[in-house]
Amino acid sequence: MSARIALPFLTLRESTVNASPWELSFNGHDWTTHDEFIPDWDTASTLWFRRQVSIDAEASAIDLGIPREELRLSVAVRVGTGQGRIPRIIVHREARELGQETVELSFTLTGERLSAVIDIGTEIVLAVPPARADELAPSRVGDRLWQDRSRLRLEGEEPRFPIEVADLSRLLGSALAASAPWYLHWSPRDWTRDFHGAIRLYLSEAEPDFVSRIEAQDTHILQAILGDVIGQVCERLVSDPSAADLIANSEPGTLAAQAAAWLREAWPNRDVAYMRSLLENRPGAFRSTLLALAEQSEG
Repeated sequence: MSARIALPFLTLRESTVNASPWELSFNGHDWTTHDEFIPDWDTASTLWFRRQVSIDAEASAIDLGIPREELRLSVAVRVGTGQGRIPRIIVHREARELGQETVELSFTLTGERLSAVIDIGTEIVLAVPPARADELAPSRVGDRLWQDRSRLRLEGEEPRFPIEVADLSRLLGSALAASAPWYLHWSPRDWTRDFHGAIRLYLSEAEPDFVSRIEAQDTHILQAILGDVIGQVCERLVSDPSAADLIANSEPGTLAAQAAAWLREAWPNRDVAYMRSLLENRPGAFRSTLLALAEQSEG
């Protein structure tokens, strides 16, 4: 995703924040800097994570336009898991005051709570509104001043698709669709295509506030977008005359296989005839089920 959208307040420079890489201990073994995949993971595994975060106090005050004595920050971690780009379940969250001392973040995850991907988001936010500050300084509790994200795959290759900010008028011409906040580019002509290459999501560069909310991981916006993606793909698959064969025999990693996985999760133990009947006779219920499937549940 493009990072061209400017926030309405000052933020921390990367050089102001000193954040070590996340380290991982797998089932009590030695600490290592994890890569993108754990090949031997299973539900009986236990994972320990840790990292250290500190800031340059003088530099942070200058970066944010807040006097040092007024500046109160906290560092927060949110850990999600589940198939896809958006975590399905939040399994851990914590926030710590961030002062002049180095903060060590650490947590433990048990295997039975995990699925497919561990998504770790770290952010530094404003903890207390300053009494005195520059005009462009952050002013609200929770204003995000710095963030990073780490994703660790546990089993196989999770389905992903590219997302980018673009001028939709160049993609769609003068059609009314060009004024939409997002556009999903895909075609149902070849269900055997690799899922990653079959779909591309474009966010409208004419809607900077909307893009900022996505970058801030606004739960409802992300749910609406993912619900649209799931809905478009599943509706077309269910309508395909070869839907039953595609669902039963699709190759792992293909567009058809991902659509079939969504359909099975939405309507377990139901056949294509039931799904098609629901789509044709109660399309609102069909789409609402898939929208609910896209929800970020917390636990």
